[in-house]
Amino acid sequence: MKTTHLITAMLSILTATAFAEDKPATIKLCYEGEDVFPWILKSKKGLNIIMMEQVAKKSGLKLEMTAVPWKRCLNDLQSGTMDGAFAASYKADRAEFSAYPSKDGKPDPARRMMFDSYSLYRLKGSSVGWDGSKFQNLSGPIGTQPGYSVIDVLKQAGAQVDDGAKTADDTLRKLVSNRIAAAALLTPEGDNSIATNSEFTGKLERVPTPLVEKPYFLIFSKPFQAKYPSTANQVWDAVASVRESAEYKQAEAAFFKR
Repeated sequence: MKTTHLITAMLSILTATAFAEDKPATIKLCYEGEDVFPWILKSKKGLNIIMMEQVAKKSGLKLEMTAVPWKRCLNDLQSGTMDGAFAASYKADRAEFSAYPSKDGKPDPARRMMFDSYSLYRLKGSSVGWDGSKFQNLSGPIGTQPGYSVIDVLKQAGAQVDDGAKTADDTLRKLVSNRIAAAALLTPEGDNSIATNSEFTGKLERVPTPLVEKPYFLIFSKPFQAKYPSTANQVWDAVASVRESAEYKQAEAAFFKR
Protein backbone atom coordinates (compact mmCIF):
# COMPACT_ATOMS: atom_id res chain seq x y z
CA MET A 1 0.00 0.00 0.00
CA LYS A 2 2.82 2.38 0.93
CA THR A 3 4.59 1.51 -2.34
CA THR A 4 1.44 2.31 -4.33
CA HIS A 5 1.06 5.67 -2.61
CA LEU A 6 4.73 6.43 -3.23
CA ILE A 7 4.42 5.62 -6.95
CA THR A 8 1.26 7.73 -7.20
CA ALA A 9 2.98 10.66 -5.49
CA MET A 10 6.01 10.39 -7.78
CA LEU A 11 3.79 10.29 -10.87
CA SER A 12 1.97 13.38 -9.64
CA ILE A 13 5.27 15.21 -9.18
CA LEU A 14 6.51 14.16 -12.62
CA THR A 15 3.24 15.23 -14.24
CA ALA A 16 3.34 18.62 -12.51
CA THR A 17 6.97 19.07 -13.58
CA ALA A 18 6.10 18.23 -17.18
CA PHE A 19 3.37 20.86 -17.23
CA ALA A 20 5.65 23.40 -15.57
CA GLU A 21 8.26 22.84 -18.29
CA ASP A 22 5.70 23.86 -20.90
CA LYS A 23 6.20 27.50 -19.85
CA PRO A 24 9.08 29.53 -21.31
CA ALA A 25 10.91 31.78 -18.86
CA THR A 26 10.54 34.71 -21.29
CA ILE A 27 8.67 35.16 -24.56
CA LYS A 28 10.60 37.42 -26.95
CA LEU A 29 8.30 39.52 -29.12
CA CYS A 30 9.08 42.18 -31.73
CA TYR A 31 6.92 44.90 -33.23
CA GLU A 32 7.11 47.79 -35.71
CA GLY A 33 9.63 50.41 -34.65
CA GLU A 34 7.91 53.36 -36.34
CA ASP A 35 4.70 55.11 -35.29
CA VAL A 36 1.51 53.35 -36.37
CA PHE A 37 -1.30 55.36 -34.78
CA PRO A 38 -2.92 54.36 -32.45
CA TRP A 39 -1.28 50.96 -32.13
CA ILE A 40 2.44 51.82 -31.83
CA LEU A 41 3.79 55.21 -30.74
CA LYS A 42 7.26 56.41 -29.79
CA SER A 43 6.01 59.27 -27.61
CA LYS A 44 3.85 57.09 -25.36
CA LYS A 45 2.35 53.63 -25.09
CA GLY A 46 0.15 52.77 -28.05
CA LEU A 47 -2.78 50.39 -27.88
CA ASN A 48 -0.74 47.33 -28.93
CA ILE A 49 1.69 47.84 -26.05
CA ILE A 50 -1.14 48.55 -23.60
CA MET A 51 -2.82 45.33 -24.72
CA MET A 52 0.31 43.19 -24.47
CA GLU A 53 1.13 44.51 -20.99
CA GLN A 54 -2.37 43.53 -19.89
CA VAL A 55 -1.95 40.13 -21.58
CA ALA A 56 1.28 39.56 -19.63
CA LYS A 57 -0.47 40.47 -16.39
CA LYS A 58 -3.46 38.23 -17.11
CA SER A 59 -1.42 35.21 -18.23
CA GLY A 60 1.37 35.56 -15.67
CA LEU A 61 3.95 35.24 -18.45
CA LYS A 62 7.00 37.44 -19.01
CA LEU A 63 6.81 39.17 -22.40
CA GLU A 64 9.98 40.89 -23.61
CA MET A 65 8.96 43.37 -26.33
CA THR A 66 11.44 44.95 -28.75
CA ALA A 67 10.78 47.60 -31.40
CA VAL A 68 12.56 47.01 -34.72
CA PRO A 69 11.84 47.76 -38.41
CA TRP A 70 8.92 45.56 -39.46
CA LYS A 71 10.79 43.65 -42.18
CA ARG A 72 13.55 42.85 -39.69
CA CYS A 73 10.94 41.77 -37.12
CA LEU A 74 9.53 39.21 -39.56
CA ASN A 75 13.02 38.07 -40.56
CA ASP A 76 13.93 37.63 -36.87
CA LEU A 77 10.76 35.60 -36.36
CA GLN A 78 11.62 33.40 -39.32
CA SER A 79 15.21 32.87 -38.15
CA GLY A 80 14.13 32.07 -34.58
CA THR A 81 15.74 35.15 -33.02
CA MET A 82 12.25 36.17 -31.90
CA ASP A 83 9.48 33.95 -30.53
CA GLY A 84 6.63 36.11 -31.79
CA ALA A 85 5.63 39.32 -33.55
CA PHE A 86 2.73 41.76 -33.49
CA ALA A 87 0.54 42.91 -35.03
CA ALA A 88 0.49 40.88 -38.26
CA SER A 89 -2.24 40.29 -40.81
CA TYR A 90 -2.53 36.91 -42.50
CA LYS A 91 -0.35 36.26 -45.53
CA ALA A 92 0.32 32.82 -47.01
CA ASP A 93 4.08 33.41 -47.12
CA ARG A 94 4.09 34.50 -43.46
CA ALA A 95 2.12 31.38 -42.53
CA GLU A 96 4.99 29.25 -43.86
CA PHE A 97 7.10 30.22 -40.84
CA SER A 98 4.48 31.64 -38.43
CA ALA A 99 1.66 30.20 -36.33
CA TYR A 100 -1.61 32.12 -36.15
CA PRO A 101 -4.43 31.51 -33.66
CA SER A 102 -6.65 29.22 -35.69
CA LYS A 103 -10.06 27.63 -35.86
CA ASP A 104 -11.06 24.99 -38.42
CA GLY A 105 -7.70 25.44 -40.13
CA LYS A 106 -8.06 29.19 -40.66
CA PRO A 107 -6.90 32.26 -38.70
CA ASP A 108 -9.39 32.86 -35.90
CA PRO A 109 -10.58 36.50 -35.90
CA ALA A 110 -12.09 36.00 -32.44
CA ARG A 111 -8.51 35.92 -31.11
CA ARG A 112 -7.26 38.91 -33.09
CA MET A 113 -5.53 41.90 -31.56
CA MET A 114 -7.59 44.31 -33.67
CA PHE A 115 -9.17 45.02 -37.02
CA ASP A 116 -7.50 47.62 -39.24
CA SER A 117 -7.63 48.81 -42.82
CA TYR A 118 -5.47 50.34 -45.51
CA SER A 119 -6.65 53.36 -47.48
CA LEU A 120 -5.47 55.27 -50.52
CA TYR A 121 -4.42 58.89 -50.05
CA ARG A 122 -4.15 61.43 -52.88
CA LEU A 123 -3.49 65.11 -53.49
CA LYS A 124 -6.63 67.21 -53.13
CA GLY A 125 -8.16 67.65 -56.56
CA SER A 126 -6.45 64.52 -57.93
CA SER A 127 -8.60 62.11 -59.94
CA VAL A 128 -6.74 59.01 -58.70
CA GLY A 129 -9.34 56.59 -57.38
CA TRP A 130 -10.08 53.06 -56.16
CA ASP A 131 -13.43 51.34 -56.66
CA GLY A 132 -12.78 48.31 -54.48
CA SER A 133 -11.13 46.21 -57.19
CA LYS A 134 -9.18 48.49 -59.53
CA PHE A 135 -7.46 51.86 -59.65
CA GLN A 136 -8.65 54.78 -61.73
CA ASN A 137 -6.49 57.48 -63.34
CA LEU A 138 -3.32 56.13 -61.79
CA SER A 139 -0.25 57.36 -63.68
CA GLY A 140 2.63 56.64 -61.31
CA PRO A 141 3.77 54.52 -58.37
CA ILE A 142 1.89 54.18 -55.09
CA GLY A 143 3.99 54.74 -51.99
CA THR A 144 3.82 52.61 -48.87
CA GLN A 145 6.09 51.28 -46.11
CA PRO A 146 8.49 48.34 -46.46
CA GLY A 147 7.26 44.88 -45.48
CA TYR A 148 3.59 45.91 -45.22
CA SER A 149 1.00 43.43 -46.49
CA VAL A 150 -0.75 46.04 -48.64
CA ILE A 151 2.13 45.75 -51.12
CA ASP A 152 0.64 42.48 -52.38
CA VAL A 153 -2.79 44.12 -52.78
CA LEU A 154 -1.30 46.97 -54.80
CA LYS A 155 0.73 44.69 -57.07
CA GLN A 156 -2.20 42.35 -57.66
CA ALA A 157 -4.21 45.35 -58.82
CA GLY A 158 -1.46 46.23 -61.29
CA ALA A 159 0.12 49.18 -59.45
CA GLN A 160 3.80 50.01 -59.34
CA VAL A 161 4.97 50.22 -55.70
CA ASP A 162 7.49 52.53 -54.03
CA ASP A 163 8.21 51.21 -50.53
CA GLY A 164 11.31 53.27 -49.88
CA ALA A 165 9.94 55.42 -47.02
CA LYS A 166 10.02 54.03 -43.47
CA THR A 167 7.17 56.13 -42.03
CA ALA A 168 3.70 57.26 -43.04
CA ASP A 169 4.76 60.91 -42.83
CA ASP A 170 7.73 60.32 -45.15
CA THR A 171 5.44 58.53 -47.61
CA LEU A 172 3.03 61.47 -47.57
CA ARG A 173 5.93 63.88 -48.10
CA LYS A 174 6.70 62.00 -51.31
CA LEU A 175 3.08 62.47 -52.32
CA VAL A 176 3.10 66.22 -51.61
CA SER A 177 6.30 66.60 -53.66
CA ASN A 178 4.76 64.61 -56.57
CA ARG A 179 7.29 61.76 -56.33
CA ILE A 180 4.43 59.24 -56.11
CA ALA A 181 0.90 59.30 -57.51
CA ALA A 182 -0.80 58.16 -54.28
CA ALA A 183 -0.04 56.64 -50.88
CA ALA A 184 -1.35 53.41 -49.34
CA LEU A 185 -1.33 53.66 -45.54
CA LEU A 186 -3.00 52.10 -42.53
CA THR A 187 -6.12 54.23 -42.22
CA PRO A 188 -5.85 55.49 -38.62
CA GLU A 189 -2.17 56.35 -39.18
CA GLY A 190 -2.83 58.15 -42.47
CA ASP A 191 -5.77 60.07 -41.05
CA ASN A 192 -3.76 61.03 -37.98
CA SER A 193 -0.86 62.30 -40.08
CA ILE A 194 -3.14 64.51 -42.17
CA ALA A 195 -4.97 65.81 -39.09
CA THR A 196 -1.90 66.58 -36.96
CA ASN A 197 0.93 67.46 -39.36
CA SER A 198 0.78 71.01 -40.70
CA GLU A 199 2.85 69.96 -43.74
CA PHE A 200 -0.23 68.22 -45.10
CA THR A 201 -3.00 70.64 -44.07
CA GLY A 202 -5.37 71.24 -46.94
CA LYS A 203 -3.19 69.29 -49.38
CA LEU A 204 -4.23 65.66 -49.04
CA GLU A 205 -7.37 63.55 -48.78
CA ARG A 206 -8.37 59.94 -48.32
CA VAL A 207 -10.18 58.00 -51.06
CA PRO A 208 -13.46 56.83 -49.44
CA THR A 209 -13.31 53.10 -50.32
CA PRO A 210 -10.69 51.21 -48.25
CA LEU A 211 -8.08 49.20 -50.12
CA VAL A 212 -8.52 46.29 -47.70
CA GLU A 213 -9.83 45.59 -44.19
CA LYS A 214 -8.64 42.65 -42.10
CA PRO A 215 -7.81 41.31 -38.63
CA TYR A 216 -4.34 41.58 -37.12
CA PHE A 217 -2.78 38.99 -34.83
CA LEU A 218 0.01 38.17 -32.46
CA ILE A 219 1.89 35.44 -34.30
CA PHE A 220 4.48 32.96 -33.02
CA SER A 221 7.31 31.19 -34.80
CA LYS A 222 6.38 27.64 -35.75
CA PRO A 223 9.14 26.14 -33.56
CA PHE A 224 7.93 28.13 -30.55
CA GLN A 225 4.31 27.09 -31.08
CA ALA A 226 5.36 23.45 -31.52
CA LYS A 227 7.41 23.48 -28.30
CA TYR A 228 4.92 25.49 -26.21
CA PRO A 229 1.45 24.83 -27.69
CA SER A 230 -0.45 25.39 -24.45
CA THR A 231 1.41 28.64 -23.78
CA ALA A 232 0.67 29.94 -27.27
CA ASN A 233 -3.02 29.21 -26.83
CA GLN A 234 -2.99 30.73 -23.36
CA VAL A 235 -1.57 33.98 -24.78
CA TRP A 236 -4.00 34.06 -27.72
CA ASP A 237 -6.93 33.49 -25.35
CA ALA A 238 -5.63 36.27 -23.11
CA VAL A 239 -5.46 38.61 -26.12
CA ALA A 240 -9.14 37.97 -26.86
CA SER A 241 -10.10 38.47 -23.22
CA VAL A 242 -8.11 41.70 -22.81
CA ARG A 243 -9.46 43.12 -26.07
CA GLU A 244 -13.01 42.90 -24.73
CA SER A 245 -12.15 44.07 -21.20
CA ALA A 246 -13.44 47.36 -19.78
CA GLU A 247 -9.87 48.45 -18.97
CA TYR A 248 -8.68 48.07 -22.56
CA LYS A 249 -11.82 49.58 -24.07
CA GLN A 250 -11.31 52.65 -21.89
CA ALA A 251 -7.78 53.04 -23.25
CA GLU A 252 -9.06 52.52 -26.79
CA ALA A 253 -11.75 55.18 -26.40
CA ALA A 254 -9.18 57.73 -25.19
CA PHE A 255 -7.17 57.36 -28.41
CA PHE A 256 -10.09 57.78 -30.76
CA LYS A 257 -11.52 60.77 -28.91
CA ARG A 258 -10.84 63.94 -30.88
